[in-house]
Amino acid sequence: MSKIIKDSNGQLVPTVSFPGTTQVITVGNTSSATATAFGPFTTMVRVACSLGHCHVAFGAAPVASITTSPMVPNNWSEVFAVNPGDKMAVIKDSAVTSSTVSVTEII
Repeated sequence: MSKIIKDSNGQLVPTVSFPGTTQVITVGNTSSATATAFGPFTTMVRVACSLGHCHVAFGAAPVASITTSPMVPNNWSEVFAVNPGDKMAVIKDSAVTSSTVSVTEII
């Protein structure tokens, strides 16, 4: 995986990162958070959704909402900035039969 950082001159520079810990969540109709908080050096995560779209939220005690949280489409992945120690919460619409989310720390 890669990310973009600014060098000492303020220029954007792509860097390569390594995948860290991955957590897989079966998404339900109520918000549920990851069991483990992100590591002390994690500032980005890759979220991949399969079987049906889902909505995500991040924070110390996040609660995902189908009306106010960002949606990750089915069979898609997104990279989000997070704070070390955050967790991720997920929820699916009642019309979605099932959804599974994988969240991988980028270190």
